[in-house]
Amino acid sequence: MANPEHLQLFRDPQQWEAWRLQFPDIVPDLRASDVSPLDRLGGRNVQRVNWSEADLSYMDLTGMNFDGGCFTHVFLNSAQLLNASFAFADMRHVDLSFGRCYGVNLSHANLQEAWLVETKMEYAQLQHANMCKAHLRRADLRFADLRGATLAKAQACEAVLLGANVAGADLTGMDLKGADMRCVPLLETQSGNDLTQIHLSQANLSGLNLRGALMQEMDLRHAYFQHTDLQGADLRGANLIGAIFEQTMIAGALLDGASLDWDAIARSDDLLTLQQRPDMWWEGQTRQRWQWDQA
Repeated sequence: MANPEHLQLFRDPQQWEAWRLQFPDIVPDLRASDVSPLDRLGGRNVQRVNWSEADLSYMDLTGMNFDGGCFTHVFLNSAQLLNASFAFADMRHVDLSFGRCYGVNLSHANLQEAWLVETKMEYAQLQHANMCKAHLRRADLRFADLRGATLAKAQACEAVLLGANVAGADLTGMDLKGADMRCVPLLETQSGNDLTQIHLSQANLSGLNLRGALMQEMDLRHAYFQHTDLQGADLRGANLIGAIFEQTMIAGALLDGASLDWDAIARSDDLLTLQQRPDMWWEGQTRQRWQWDQA
């Protein structure tokens, strides 16, 4: 439970600020507190506060600086966190589901097993964040900065990572089934050309440079390869049943033992294209609606 004295001080912004200036080394204890009756938390120094198990759901925390705080098991679901900062915060098991986190700074934060289901995190700063086993189903991470982040075994089915920077990130065992991976530099991750430990069935891999990628025996069913560069890729034994090919470059690709419906595919000048585009092929497969004219 929260320290009653700390909680009482927190309710008065002026007293809170004076106390924090007087005792800068004290980590305020607001554990399991409910500050939802307060209209806003603005005007308070909330860096390095212990919020463990507190309820901050649905609150408008736009632009606030929570750097270095402890948010383990905190409820932040459906909160407004636009351009807020949680750098170096301990956010294990935090619930940020359905939150609006455009431009949020979570660099170096510990988000192990965090709940980020359908969270809006466009342009989020997640450099070197630990998101191991995080729940990211249908999260929107377009143009997020994930350089050096750990996403091992994260569940990101149907997530949107359009344009995300994953250079040096650890995606080992990450489930990206049905995810939008357009413009994501997959070969720049910690694993380099070896993509075999990433789950990419039904993913939109349009326009990606996967030249020379190791994709042996991968499950790539219903993946979307529009203008994808697979030249020299090792796809031996891969399952490509139902995959969508549109001007897909495959010169030098290894396809021995790969499962493809060659009768439905036209091959010309080392390009693969489906002879007939299926109508609504994704229906029943994923909620994402990839458009044929998207690059």
